[in-house]
Amino acid sequence: MMTDATPHIAIDKSPRWHLDFLDSFPVGIYRTTLEGRIIFVNKAFASIFGFDSAGDLISYPEVNLYHVRQDRGVLIKAVLDQGYVEELYIPFKKNDGTPIWCAVTARAVFDDDGIVVFLDGLMRDITEEIDNKERSTKEKFKGVLEMAGGVAHSLNQPLTIINNLLSEVLSDLHPDDRNHQKIMKVHDQIQKLNSIVKKIGGIKKYRAMDYVAGIKIVDIDKASRVEFGEEIK
Repeated sequence: MMTDATPHIAIDKSPRWHLDFLDSFPVGIYRTTLEGRIIFVNKAFASIFGFDSAGDLISYPEVNLYHVRQDRGVLIKAVLDQGYVEELYIPFKKNDGTPIWCAVTARAVFDDDGIVVFLDGLMRDITEEIDNKERSTKEKFKGVLEMAGGVAHSLNQPLTIINNLLSEVLSDLHPDDRNHQKIMKVHDQIQKLNSIVKKIGGIKKYRAMDYVAGIKIVDIDKASRVEFGEEIK
């Protein structure tokens, strides 16, 4: 026979108990005013941002933690529009300026009049995850970049021959000939291909762009352009 032991369990309702409970979590927990004044953080939050203690962050301007200050406005707008946000990736910076990435889950806290008074949230440091993902993506494209020069070289010769042949055909056709316009269209497309091949052959570094369904592909425009003084990677 089982007996409900709940009535016999003494629960400490003191503020100290609550603080110890929140400090036991391995993720950052915080509360800020809508204006950006920090009301509470736990030990994990302070650790994420390189502070010695949670107390060092009380009344600290939260906006100073953002790598891009405008991102706080983006977060607040999302929370006010939806009531909460979940796992929103935002770049921050530590107390010493070191850049980090965090996944933020936050909700709005309302008073009795329905006015937002606080933002409560969880902060998870995902810097290592972001770095690993970026490293994996670069390794994935490494083989593609190494082949770029060979592919460009292989395509260059046949495209040059086609371009020269089209030029000869065009020179023999009168501008009023009905085939002249068609050949010109083909000629223009070959010129575009020549330009693309030149960019592929000029790839000196890794640059990716978003494609469909979360897939990334090489951005040949950026990857083939090296700014003055920039290190070639």
